[in-house]
Amino acid sequence: MKKVLNVLLAAVLGASVFSAASLTASAATLPKVTSVKAYNIDDDEINLKWKKVKGADGYQVKIYSKGEWKAVGLTKKTNFEVDDRKSATNYKFKVRAYELKKGKRVYGKYSSVVEAATEPDEVENVKASSKTKNTVTLKWSKVPRASRYQVYIYDSAKGKYVRKVTVKSNSATVKELKAGTSYKFKVRAYFSGNAGKEFGDFSDVLSVKTKASSSGASSQASSGAVTRSEAEAIALNHAGLKRNQVREFESELDYERGVKVYEISFEKDRYDYEYTVEASTGKILHWEKDRD
Repeated sequence: MKKVLNVLLAAVLGASVFSAASLTASAATLPKVTSVKAYNIDDDEINLKWKKVKGADGYQVKIYSKGEWKAVGLTKKTNFEVDDRKSATNYKFKVRAYELKKGKRVYGKYSSVVEAATEPDEVENVKASSKTKNTVTLKWSKVPRASRYQVYIYDSAKGKYVRKVTVKSNSATVKELKAGTSYKFKVRAYFSGNAGKEFGDFSDVLSVKTKASSSGASSQASSGAVTRSEAEAIALNHAGLKRNQVREFESELDYERGVKVYEISFEKDRYDYEYTVEASTGKILHWEKDRD
């Protein structure tokens, strides 16, 4: 009788070990989620999608927050909407598949971490704070956590809006305009996230007419001892670059604390360059090199 009981006990223990081993093996062999991507990003939500995992009953999405990974939801689909997020903010996500075993979820390995950022809010309250025969100064409400602002002007010859100025502050002066002429402007903010730039929605269009010229001739702002082209060359030379090596090149004559300066910016690879060159001396007063 004792021998029979020992055989039965061994059989039961063996079955338990086999069952546990099978469950562990199932979890370990469930394929890893791949190709996780962010898409349809808004100022308060980020949508994720990934490739279907064979044998999966569903998926769990996690977000990195306050030093730890937290679950944000489960789905049976290969996409998920993460909403109620803060605008112009970086986020990290990872996804894993699961299968149901006796009513319990058995998880596979996590996907690689994917980074994405929400868009900044829409620019609002754009107004013309001042204007002359050849310039219009615009101001607008600050957008929380915005990295830069872009001012666009409607180009009737091209039949579309073109970018005119990029600035850090919530104001900009658009120059080299024609006297007594109506112009249309719109502004948007962007956020330099870890995965690249995220652009917010454009503001409403603002129409502004420059002041009329008494003589009918356009006035040109004095450039001081250093010309615009000389200031551009100074900035490029400092960066060790040539004009044909960069993109999004912009320069404008401005005032900084009463000093006439050239504001020069351009991009190379994944870096943004910004220079402030004193117009009277050609001295570089400030420069930055930021990674997108």
